[in-house]
Amino acid sequence: MEISLQKKRGVQVAVVAVDPGMIGKRSGLSKDKIIDMLTRMGAPTEEKEGQLVVEVTPNRPDLFSTEGILRALSCYNGGTAPTHKVKKADYRMSIGKGVEAIRPFVRCGVVKGLKIDGETIQNLMQMQEKLHDTVGRRRKKVAIGIHDLKEIKFPLEYVVGTDETFVPLDCDEEMGMDDVLDEHPKGVAYSALARHGKVVIKDRDGIISFPPIINSERTRVTEKTKDVLLDVTGSSKEAVEGVLNIIAASFADAGGTLYSVEMGGKDYPDMEWKKMKYDEAETNRVLGLELGKKEIKAALEKMGYGFRDGYVFVPPYRMDIISFIDIIEDVAIGHGYEKFTPELPQLPTIGALADAGEGIHAAMCGMGFLEAKNYVLTNERMLEGTKDKGRVRIANSTSEEFGLVRTSLIPGLLSTCQTNKTKGLPQKFYELGGVWNGREARRLGFVLIGNRANFSVAQSVLQTLAKELWMKPELKAVPDERFIPGRCYSVSAGGRELGLIGEIAPQVLEKHGLEYPLVACELEL
Repeated sequence: MEISLQKKRGVQVAVVAVDPGMIGKRSGLSKDKIIDMLTRMGAPTEEKEGQLVVEVTPNRPDLFSTEGILRALSCYNGGTAPTHKVKKADYRMSIGKGVEAIRPFVRCGVVKGLKIDGETIQNLMQMQEKLHDTVGRRRKKVAIGIHDLKEIKFPLEYVVGTDETFVPLDCDEEMGMDDVLDEHPKGVAYSALARHGKVVIKDRDGIISFPPIINSERTRVTEKTKDVLLDVTGSSKEAVEGVLNIIAASFADAGGTLYSVEMGGKDYPDMEWKKMKYDEAETNRVLGLELGKKEIKAALEKMGYGFRDGYVFVPPYRMDIISFIDIIEDVAIGHGYEKFTPELPQLPTIGALADAGEGIHAAMCGMGFLEAKNYVLTNERMLEGTKDKGRVRIANSTSEEFGLVRTSLIPGLLSTCQTNKTKGLPQKFYELGGVWNGREARRLGFVLIGNRANFSVAQSVLQTLAKELWMKPELKAVPDERFIPGRCYSVSAGGRELGLIGEIAPQVLEKHGLEYPLVACELEL
């Protein structure tokens, strides 16, 4: 199997090349049937130079492995999606203080009883790298480590790195972590991800992984390896757990047995299927069909889901399923787009020019700001310290990260600064978007970070904006725990309070891992 990244029709896809003979033998399907099924599933497939070339869009990373493709083909052909049992084991990992400000999330699992040859190792490496490049955003969001279990002495620790040394992969001498970043090819390639702080995974004999850079040579996987430890680290809890489940499921489908690793009182990998309430009326409304329960059940099972008692059961490796609309899309695929009858909409509309804030965009870009677009949905942690007139919770949220509607633009802009803190200073970002603060409102927010970021700089930006908005701003000192006392002001115009401007407090900067002065402003338009 070979995997490469390409752009197709403006969308980056992973192009997976597999041996048709091997896939045909293991699936029991003809080459033409395989091509037809994968294409109908939304993974266009064709034969090129004796290989089946499968285009996998970023929303189906579970198809990056041979086992994932075989699993999808089996379900589409009438089979049942496998369940993956995880056996309880005594493996443990402790998580040290300080990692939350650098690379906060880590999950591990153990697989035993594998039969690994040269081709298997190559397939594993290719799947690992494509998960790095797509879901992992080139290891920034997620990084994966695979280790030979017999070389590891439990318990494990996930801690902030110090000045310890270890032998990195493809080396025969010990190196310090800074030396790895300066001299090792992988260290040079990904050094920007570790300059602001380093984390390591250690066993009783020392470092086994320096994520997201490189593993230890001591735990290298070879053709003699039978049992492996999987580690996944990153900045997103959902992404880290989803990637671990994808890898664990692929190993289990290849013949391995999964064992748990206890972390923080909970066992991983968590291979339980997610339960979602099914809405038949909404499905038919969106698709314009009249599907009954029998047809819906057939379509869902074709796409690898379970369906009973009015609930959909989502496999743990389907990390792309975020809300019910994703389920509806798969119902359409399972039912078959070729069965849809094209119709013109019955609602004629006449377009009108919307106020897109072009003048504001022009003013902000003219002052050197870059536009940011953050999620409208957020969580309690992000909104900590904000003053609001009532928060709106998502009743059926499937993620802790997206359970509230945002009440302020500033937390998202601080996260944007955190994400880009290795890109050099100064940095200027703005966002024009909606919030909920007792009512829906449209706001403009901007932040500046750098050695010279202070209230005077922010005020000069506000004055330029005031000319664009034809207003005369009035400032009044107000307290707000997110800002430095005495350096926070309310902004009013025409007797109406519009928002806040000021210098962000050190404790808030520390929470976001930011080390330089930062000023922020948020105005209701």
